[in-house]
This record gives sequence, C-alpha cells and structure tokens, in this order.
Amino acid sequence: MLRQTRSNKVTSSLKESSGTKRKNIDLENLPSPPSSPRRKTIKPALPETPKNVRNITRELQLAQLKSPSNSSIYLKTKSINEKENLYQKAKTVFRRTAIPSRLIGRENERTQMMNFWKTHVLQNQAGCLYISGMPGTGKTAMLTEVMRLVEDDVMALRTHTVKTVVVNCMSVKEPKQIYAKLVEELRPTAKTPIQSDVVKQAEELMNAKKNVLNVVILDEIDSLITKDQDVLYKIFEWASLPTSQLVLIGIANALDLTDRILPRLRAKNCEPQLLNFNPYQVSEISSIIKDRLFSLVEDPQNPFGPAPKPTQGTTPPLIMPMAIEFCARKVASSMGDLRTALDVCRQAIELAEMDYKKKNSSTSVLGEQKSNTSSVVTPVPIVTVAHVSRVLNIVFGNSNVQRLKELNLQQKIVLGVILIMIRSSTTKANKKDVLTVGKFREQYSALCSDKSTAITAVSRTELSDLLSLLETQSILTLGKSKEDRTRKIQLNVQESEIIQMINSMPFLKDWMDGVVEKSGF
Repeated sequence: MLRQTRSNKVTSSLKESSGTKRKNIDLENLPSPPSSPRRKTIKPALPETPKNVRNITRELQLAQLKSPSNSSIYLKTKSINEKENLYQKAKTVFRRTAIPSRLIGRENERTQMMNFWKTHVLQNQAGCLYISGMPGTGKTAMLTEVMRLVEDDVMALRTHTVKTVVVNCMSVKEPKQIYAKLVEELRPTAKTPIQSDVVKQAEELMNAKKNVLNVVILDEIDSLITKDQDVLYKIFEWASLPTSQLVLIGIANALDLTDRILPRLRAKNCEPQLLNFNPYQVSEISSIIKDRLFSLVEDPQNPFGPAPKPTQGTTPPLIMPMAIEFCARKVASSMGDLRTALDVCRQAIELAEMDYKKKNSSTSVLGEQKSNTSSVVTPVPIVTVAHVSRVLNIVFGNSNVQRLKELNLQQKIVLGVILIMIRSSTTKANKKDVLTVGKFREQYSALCSDKSTAITAVSRTELSDLLSLLETQSILTLGKSKEDRTRKIQLNVQESEIIQMINSMPFLKDWMDGVVEKSGF
C-alpha cells in the first residue's frame, strides 16, 4: 500500500512537470522508489506491575516529610472507613487458618524438634519421632516452622537429597490403604503402577536409593490404629531397619498411643523418640495474642518489614491488656487450646465493631472526615473486658438457650439453614448423609442468594469461620474427614431451642417462613 501511494505521487509529479509528451511514457518502466522496510506489527503488551515494585500505593501513602524541627513525620492516608478496615484486619489475623510471621513460645519443643531434624534429616540417618498433644497445642504449626527454618540447609546438601511426603491419615478410608497412599507419593512417576503386593512395593520405594532420604510425616497417625496394631508396627519398623532411608514423623492427639504399642516396639529396638506438647499456659496464650495484635502495627522506620516485636510496657493495639489477660487465664484453666483463645478474641472484636458502628451511626459524614484526619500511630484499645466476658460466657457458661440468644445474626442464619436441612430429610440415615459441610454450603448459597430478601450470603471463608466459631461455643461439632466438604455436622443443641431462638427475632422468623414456603420443605 505504501509502495503504491508513493508510485502515484511520483506519477502525478511527472505528469505536471513534463507536459503532453511525458503523458505517453510507459509508467511501468519508471524506476520504483526505494521502499521503506516493512514494519513488524507489535501487539501492545498488557499493563503489568514490575516484579520489583511492591505495595506502591502504600509506599506513596507513607511519604516521609521533614518538619521545621528536623523531626520525621510519617503521614498515612486516612479514609472514612479506616476504623472498619482495622477491625477487618484484626479479625483476619485471629482466624484459625492465619499463618503468623513467627511462633511465640514452645522453646523446649522447638529445640528438640530442631535437634532431631539436624541429627537425622541433615545427616542422612533414619529415625522416627512421635509428636503427641491435645488439639490446639501447636504441634503441626511448630513442625512447619522448623521445616521452614532448615529449608536452606536442606537445599544446600551435597551428600544426599531429601524427599518430604506429608500424609493426613484421615484421608484413607481404612488403615491398610496407607501403603497405597505412600506408593502414590513416593513412586518416581505417576505412570508407575501400584503392584499387588503394595506393602513390599512401599518398603522398596523408601529404600530405593542410598543418596535419597525419604521424610514421611503422618498427621493424625492414631487413625491407623487396628485391632492388632499391625500397620503401625510395620511403619515404625521400617524406620528402624539397618538399611533404612526413612525418617518417620508421626503426629497424633492420643497421649497413650505409644503406651499401647511401645512394649513391642521396645522389644524390637524400634522405640521412637517422644515429644509431647502440653496445653498452653497463661503467659504463652497472652504473648501469642499480643504478638498477633502487634502485627497490625507498622514500623515507621521499615513499613514493609516485619511488625515490631512487643516490648515490656508497650500497650498492644485494639484490645485492652486486662481483657487479654482475662481471656488467657480462662482458656488456660479450661483446656489450654490456643484455637479457642483466638476464636474468643475474634468474636470480642466483632462485638466491639458492632458497638463502634452503633455509636457512630448518627455521626455526619463531615464529622467522620474530621475525626479521621487525626494522625494516630497505634489504635486506641477499644475491645474491653466486658466484650471478652460476654464471649467467654457464651463459650464456657450459660444454658443452650442463652448461648443461642447471644449469637450474631449470621451465626443464627447458619443454624436456621441447618435446621431446614434436618427437617427436609425423611429418615435418620438421610439426616446423617445430608449434614455435611459441602451440602450445607450448597444449601446456604441457594437459600441466601435470593435478592428479594434482606439476607445476604457471606463469602466461603467467612462461612467456614462461622462454623468454627459455632464449634468453639459447643453448639455444633465438625467431624473429621479426608476432605473438608465431607466433614459431618452434628448439632449439640435441641431443634426446639433453635426454633425458640428464631421465633424471638421477627426479622429472622419472617425470612425462615418465606424460605420454607418457597422451597416447599
């Protein structure tokens, strides 16, 4: 097209300057003008954030200025909903699934676990470790932390390579299926078939190469208990063979598991190293809560670095120190389950958030903007002892009726959906099959997605949090299963008590009546 245009221009120029004679010249014999190289069509690249740029918006918000007195002032952009955002961040760090940047306490257990890892994994020596403790005592979290700390040392090994396999024993339907599961994880390729003698195949794969050490971590290992304990004996014996290339780490809640199998293991010189996690003490629970609260604070000298560590005399943000102490003492005296303490703090933050919204609901937008322009480095502790006490009364005290009455609206909706599922089933067997986490999620989404009602569905993560909180309050129990969606839901309160709770709220009762009428239950 470019060549043709330029030829036309040359032709018209020649015609104008040469007169009539030139009109008869054969244009085809004219030398063609030099053509410009054809340009390659370059598709515009999609906008992409450079890899070396992180949180640029946040960086701009933390602009450092110099005051006349040469002191540094850190300005943070204040939004109208800053307080609400703080509540959301706080509730996030107190989720059970939240991974902290550092683990507080458990120094003795950390040292023993680190020494075992260095002695056996880094030195290419077979061995076995049995970790026991009640739920919520930090067994799996500490093992994960130790594995993260020695990751660089494992990668730098030149004498051997380490292959780590983690299996939750709840994922197998019966104990003997653990052999096939190990073969699936240890076989060289996915195409390697599982042989008929799967026990022998699993043992051969574990000792196939002398320069490869297999680290097998079996969580919930007490699920492999059988009448004759043959499966557990076999696996522990593999780690004790002279030519073994297996480091076995078993994790379980049962404290007496080794008492049942130790005599025979000791007779065969297969006794594992034992490490028990005791329930958390008051000081440990208090330190962990404070550390998670301080993770909400940014270090003005390094806003993108880790949160500053709490120091002696420093007031933690958001929750009053007396409220933290009250929560820690109550949980430590009951069971020492850290997950319960985290759930209590999260629910107390929700109560404080509700109080804050009620207090500021009548405030004008202008008033909110004025109040938010003040620069505050650490938030004022607004979760009081009263908030924590209300939650603890729900978790540890009061009757079922009173506990149901203290629930928030979303928790009551969850129980309403469960009640509908129970009433829709016809037989007892059907009730057990219907009440699973997966089917509950489907039913919840279907009933709460109607835009004509004022009820809105929460996200999947928030729905899981609601179930966990209800389990903490002993209102329901979530069973164990290989997949989260197949976990059974069991109510610990009477259906009549749930109905009484629903009838006490006209708004919730009208919604339930409408759902039942539309669905035809």
